Amino acid sequence: MPRKKSVAESMEEIDGKIKLLCDQSYNHMKVQGYDKALRGYNKALDLNCQDLNALIARSRCYLCLGEPSKALTDAETALSVEKSNIRALFQKAESLYYLGQFEQSLMYFHRGLRARPELDMFRLGVQKTQEAIENTIGNTKAHQQAAIATARKQKSNKPLDQTTPAAPRKSKATKADVERRNTRKLLGELCVDKQYLENLLNDPNLRRADTNTENISVHAKEAVEFLNKRQEFWRQQRPCTALPLQKNLKLSEIAGLF
Repeated sequence: MPRKKSVAESMEEIDGKIKLLCDQSYNHMKVQGYDKALRGYNKALDLNCQDLNALIARSRCYLCLGEPSKALTDAETALSVEKSNIRALFQKAESLYYLGQFEQSLMYFHRGLRARPELDMFRLGVQKTQEAIENTIGNTKAHQQAAIATARKQKSNKPLDQTTPAAPRKSKATKADVERRNTRKLLGELCVDKQYLENLLNDPNLRRADTNTENISVHAKEAVEFLNKRQEFWRQQRPCTALPLQKNLKLSEIAGLF
């Protein structure tokens, strides 16, 4: 009479089949056989619907097939299995990017960059997502500038029955300009990040990106507050290069910066 297999042996056998299917699908992916790869990943997930490697790999396959919504679903399922999985986090950021949800995509790329700063894929993700946001905002500004130019042209065609106001004189550098220069000296490359986050918070379209589960405004405000504290700390260390302090930080706050 044949010996009955134990639960552990059955699980090992299933894991072996899943690994074999994933390896075969990966080979199909390398030669752009995405449909064949998808069938293999589907079979693997039929054996275990929560296998991390199969979920993440199928998410990547869906992106190659131009189906970012399904890719996002697999990435989120993988994150529900293992919240800190860095590959699943990257897949979620990529899926959101291809769905055009650039603000949320940027948040997840930043989250991955904080967790694994040595990985170029998150750094490149931050760069391309920031460019996409800037291009989107830039297109809106271009339309606004075109409308203003048209209005000015129409106004210039009217009879000149009123005196044209004199052009305003160029003002000297304001305190805000000096403060911006000092911020650049104190924060260095982080000054660009701070300016970007402040502009993002002032963007009226940001509210549409905020949801009950992912409040981007809160994360952006926390990041700006951290950079402000870091700036004040370095201002106290190098007071000769900065404006007079408006208020002093508590020692506990300074210690919390590092």
